[in-house]
Amino acid sequence: MRMLKMAAFGAAMALSGCIDVDMTATILGADHAQVNGFMQVDRQTLDMMGGGAAFCNEEEGGTLTVTDTEARCDMHVDGTFAEVFEGDPGEPVPTATDLGDGTVRVVFPIAAMTADTAEMRADPQMAAMMAPMLEGHVFTMRIAGAEIVSSNGVIAEDGKSASFTFPLAEALNPDYVFPETFETVVRY
Repeated sequence: MRMLKMAAFGAAMALSGCIDVDMTATILGADHAQVNGFMQVDRQTLDMMGGGAAFCNEEEGGTLTVTDTEARCDMHVDGTFAEVFEGDPGEPVPTATDLGDGTVRVVFPIAAMTADTAEMRADPQMAAMMAPMLEGHVFTMRIAGAEIVSSNGVIAEDGKSASFTFPLAEALNPDYVFPETFETVVRY
């Protein structure tokens, strides 16, 4: 499961209230990235999804660990930008563009990935049902490299990564506005 597929799947599952997602894309060169991260779901949800293969694809970099109470898919993907940020046809995809000066601009389409939240917000019964399931769950995407040049996310104190994180309960908050994109310029 490449990063976009993982992110899109994770966002959909996260907004259903049953998953935590934390992913880091490290830019290593003009067309080279490495993605590490995880998705974690409770065991009951994994069983409802049809088991581990539906949740964590080993052939696409996933390693599944299952306990009595939860399942965790640890991801590791290394390759070109096209390989790492690959998406399904018609789906919004992140872009990574070499700027020619030792930096890369990475753009994630956050608004497109979270478009389903409007439906939950518009239905008070659905919002009331979803609120307890979303509480305490978090979705995080991070871009890392030798140095973050700029970002509309939160830049770490060491200046080597920028992140976009939101508590999933905010998906039901009518005042919360998802950014159109999470954009970072990173030096490799």
